[in-house]
Amino acid sequence: MTRLSIPLLSLAISTSASFLSQLPITSGTGELPFGGSEVRVLTHESHPDHSLIITAHNVNDPSIKDDRPSITDVCPGATSGYTGYLTSGPKHFYFAYFESRSDPTSDPLVLWLNGGPGCSSMVGLFMELGPCIVNEGGDSARENVNSWINKANVFFLDQPIGVGFSYSSNHSAPGGQGGTFAASEDVYAFMRLWYKAFPESKSLPFSIAGESYGGHYIPVFADHIDKMNKISTLDDQIPLESVLIGNGIFSDVKQRSSSYDISCTNATGIGPLLAEDVCGKMAKAVGRCEYLLSACHDYPDPLVCEAASNYCSKELDSPYFRSGRNYYDVSKPCEGYLCYPIMNSITKFLRTEKVRGALGVDKEAPPFEGCSNKVGDEFVKVNDYIIDTRPYVASLLHSGIRAMIYVGTYDWICNFVGNERVFGSLKWNGMPDFRYQQENNKQVWSGGLWWESGLLRYVRINGAGHMVPWDKPAEALHLFTAWLDNKGLK
Repeated sequence: MTRLSIPLLSLAISTSASFLSQLPITSGTGELPFGGSEVRVLTHESHPDHSLIITAHNVNDPSIKDDRPSITDVCPGATSGYTGYLTSGPKHFYFAYFESRSDPTSDPLVLWLNGGPGCSSMVGLFMELGPCIVNEGGDSARENVNSWINKANVFFLDQPIGVGFSYSSNHSAPGGQGGTFAASEDVYAFMRLWYKAFPESKSLPFSIAGESYGGHYIPVFADHIDKMNKISTLDDQIPLESVLIGNGIFSDVKQRSSSYDISCTNATGIGPLLAEDVCGKMAKAVGRCEYLLSACHDYPDPLVCEAASNYCSKELDSPYFRSGRNYYDVSKPCEGYLCYPIMNSITKFLRTEKVRGALGVDKEAPPFEGCSNKVGDEFVKVNDYIIDTRPYVASLLHSGIRAMIYVGTYDWICNFVGNERVFGSLKWNGMPDFRYQQENNKQVWSGGLWWESGLLRYVRINGAGHMVPWDKPAEALHLFTAWLDNKGLK
């Protein structure tokens, strides 16, 4: 989900890897991994302030068992894998990893991150693409037959501190200080420690995936990895192959005013959504909103940017909010926490001691919250929202890293109209042909439309909202699988 002037749901970023085969959960003799213990603590000479605590969970071997409930007790469909924490001083970043249901030894490695900023990747795990989905009421979960672990080994990482099960042990700050660029250092350290623990997994293609504010996170994180790769020895490089970003926020200048198009035209096929007189007033505000946002970028003073955000929010966002519609799916009403009743169930589920125990959550971690406004506020303090991440996407493409952008057509907050303005204006060496494909050669697939040029693919998913795997699980798995297989959509 993404946050512009209000908390957005989450952006997810995803990275997939298979390492259980390289370092088995159990050896052929039935011994525990990690030299007889199910817990391993790792350090890296290049990241002396970070360490990685890994706990193994094996769904097939009862020898890895203590007094905690197992992963499969709470998450039907879970595969073997690991949970644990990346630590850096008082900071503790939670992660959960599940091996592929297909071929863990050769399937890609994917890191998934939800957005916000300030939203937990546990939303992605238990609502969208993980091995199980929480049931209504929050008392149990069911197997997710369309999980992305059908095709990949997947991490779910809660970052920054203050998000989900991640926390600061000294409680001195809410988390999110320094914004996206500061967070990129911790994500990079996490992957370096991971590959030190499981060096054989470097043979697997690695991707970072996510949604919403992932349009900020992923381009910056991936660009940081790419730049570090260029100054590192071959043994120290991270095998980044691609990025996948769903309903992302990349450029507020290009995307903010598109809320008018979704609210007041029939772009979605079910509009206009607001009354004619309301839309008339909004139309008059579009130009000024875009002008003020441009001024914020030219003069990034907090007062200028706050004035721009307040004006756009009042004139273009508030009329839609007052309609009572879901910010993330225009076809539905806004009901429940973050406009989704299931979020109340997920929160209840992840606050139970049985589930926390099975997931290896530290006792010091606070009660689960889907999104933290305090963390989002820290990003506001450093003007993180105005970062235009288009140049980072272009840099990745020029470095040979593939990018897939996928967008549900019913999203309001990070909608397809704004996304297509972003990528129609992306300055990279493939821009002329990509624009040609966008205007003249859209291809039909079972979920909607798609087009691509070179390393950049754009996909529309008809009838899906902000969280595509929740609304269209089969279509989401199809586009994910085709991308990892480097095939077209059908």
